[in-house]
Amino acid sequence: MKHRKQYDDITIQPYEQKYYHNVLEFELSERQQIYSSLPIQVLEDALEDEDRIANIAINKDKEVIGFFVLHQYYQHEGYDTPENVVYIRSLSVNEKFQGNGYGTKIMMNLPDYVQSLYSDFNHLYLVVDAENQAAWNVYERAGFMHAATKEEGPIGKERLYYLDLDSKYVSSLKLIAPEAQPDKEIDTVNLVLDGEKVGFIALQATNSRMHIRGIEVYEQFRNQGIAESALRQLATYVRKNYPTINALDIILFGEHNELKPLCMNSNFVETLQTNDYVKYEKYIVY
Repeated sequence: MKHRKQYDDITIQPYEQKYYHNVLEFELSERQQIYSSLPIQVLEDALEDEDRIANIAINKDKEVIGFFVLHQYYQHEGYDTPENVVYIRSLSVNEKFQGNGYGTKIMMNLPDYVQSLYSDFNHLYLVVDAENQAAWNVYERAGFMHAATKEEGPIGKERLYYLDLDSKYVSSLKLIAPEAQPDKEIDTVNLVLDGEKVGFIALQATNSRMHIRGIEVYEQFRNQGIAESALRQLATYVRKNYPTINALDIILFGEHNELKPLCMNSNFVETLQTNDYVKYEKYIVY
């Protein structure tokens, strides 16, 4: 199949009829069905609509572990998004296979997969219920940015996430704390790509804020989008490891500081500008 893509131990591909019974037996808990429809409930509509593609993720044993629909030109009610967009809809992981990291693996590789199907589309969106924090933490780690919040969705407050497919993203980058933090004031976060340390972020917490004191990507790994990917993942990392923190900020010195576009691309907002420096902030608790 032209668009079948292999990612480690999973394959992502458009749905095929031979997997019908696997999709029919796809399981989600009652709680999860609040956030996402069962695949069998949306499959027929996806197959009958030329603007939708039903997709499955299968493991090495050919079992269907995940399902989602890609919907081109879709406009979600309440959001003003471009016309040439692709939305990810009805994304779920089969309950029988949850807890194995499949959801994260699917999301981290979705940008590459979507580009294989929609090479002329640059805008990728998804909507998630605001209380489903586990889901939007995964989306942020995959490089998606929180673009808007709608106070009244079908079951309550919801969040719109966006990824620019023209931008560089690094799906295998991980933010990992070192075993020890020798400095009492500064914490470091290692940037690890395919098991190798490629840089670090220096952080300093004061009250409910986390200050980014420095970002360093080693020279041989620069120009690969690593710094931007790290900034996008940082909110999730801080929420997980520093529960009292509700905002990030960074001060950039100099008129041509190279981190300015990375901050803007990572959903930081300029809050202060002087002749010598610019301050960017990002709230991470909503």
